[in-house]
Amino acid sequence: MPSETFLPRIHSVFYAIFDVKQGPKIVYQVPEGLIATSPTGFTSLSVSSSPKSSTPIPLEGAGRGQNSRQVSSPPHRSTSSGRVLFDFDDISKYVIPPDPICGRLVICTTRNYRIMGFPVSILGSKYPRNYFRFNICFVFERSADISCYKPIVRKVGRVLAACEEESMFLFSPQSSPQSSPAMHAILEQLYEDLNSYSETSIPIDKFNSVELKIFPFYPNPPPVKDWQVPVALIDLKSRVEDNWDLTMEKVCEHINGVNHVRRIAQLADCDLELTRQAVAHLLYYQVIMTVDIFQYSNMYTLRKNVQWLADESHVKDECGPYVTKPGKPVPDWPRLLHLYSRFKPGKTVFEWMESHAVHELGIDVRRFTSFGVIKVCIDRLTATIPAAHAIRRVSCVGCTAIRSSYRIRHLRATDDARVSPVHPHK
Repeated sequence: MPSETFLPRIHSVFYAIFDVKQGPKIVYQVPEGLIATSPTGFTSLSVSSSPKSSTPIPLEGAGRGQNSRQVSSPPHRSTSSGRVLFDFDDISKYVIPPDPICGRLVICTTRNYRIMGFPVSILGSKYPRNYFRFNICFVFERSADISCYKPIVRKVGRVLAACEEESMFLFSPQSSPQSSPAMHAILEQLYEDLNSYSETSIPIDKFNSVELKIFPFYPNPPPVKDWQVPVALIDLKSRVEDNWDLTMEKVCEHINGVNHVRRIAQLADCDLELTRQAVAHLLYYQVIMTVDIFQYSNMYTLRKNVQWLADESHVKDECGPYVTKPGKPVPDWPRLLHLYSRFKPGKTVFEWMESHAVHELGIDVRRFTSFGVIKVCIDRLTATIPAAHAIRRVSCVGCTAIRSSYRIRHLRATDDARVSPVHPHK
């Protein structure tokens, strides 16, 4: 099981610039020392080396309900205890790329980690070489889905670029390196708040601030069919609010795991297309799932992950109360698991019920099969029926073959008659 339960964790945040003498270099990184830098150049600086006259920036604790406060960077930063994620020299040309690539989202990958940044190049005669390049990069696990962080990285780069163009917030000619010491406090709050609260609010000056909130990325739902049955994964009726769409509110009232989409449209007195859109909206946020219409002629088969579900305590606790009819005793988990294991190809639900006397156990068969499909321990088997035009095409081919065979035999008989010898006496 992956370690990230909801959103991928940020392992490191670092700020890099192009130094006119030493090339691409990391100025600040949080936590300190996780990214190895070249020993010949300057490494990421600690805040204790920054000028004492630097003024702290006001920060707001996102999601913690505190007022804005003045927070300066601590004199000492946490180190990585000797652990190194990767060497910066291996990815420096992607962190500070050439000018044509700047202004685009750049993602590079090492053996175990993925680095995402938004390099920015600002032109101006006030800079050495008439340009200033910087990048704020976020480090994740290589296997993590970082789609939800793409707008975050873009926004951080664009806001800081706007601050630099307005007030030279990043470039400081008096300091060495030529970069604002306030960036360390910004990196710290980005690292702590996004990992802990998935949002942050960082005022930079009177007119600019970084307001970020991470939203999980959901894939587009599959097309909704009229015969599919929506099954609620949460209590939808308790989540309905007064400002909800009227069609959505009506549709949610009739989602009970039995009604299919067309039936829901009829009961809710809603347009069928609007009902499909409402169901697709619920599928997008993963609060429902769709299953096939329950019939006693359906056939199901067991899946391999039933071995994993057999040892899950929450499945044991949920299955019995869900599949048992009201007023009936709840069967024990080994008995229910045995019934699931008896599903096999070629045996319908009705034959399965008759073979194991399911009606005597007080089990609701529809809810029993729905629970197995939801927990992905059984799958419904479907048969593909040849299309009518295909049958006609096969029949026509067969008829053509018969006619061709008859024509060949007729021609052979004609040829035999033609070459037969003629008797002179006749």
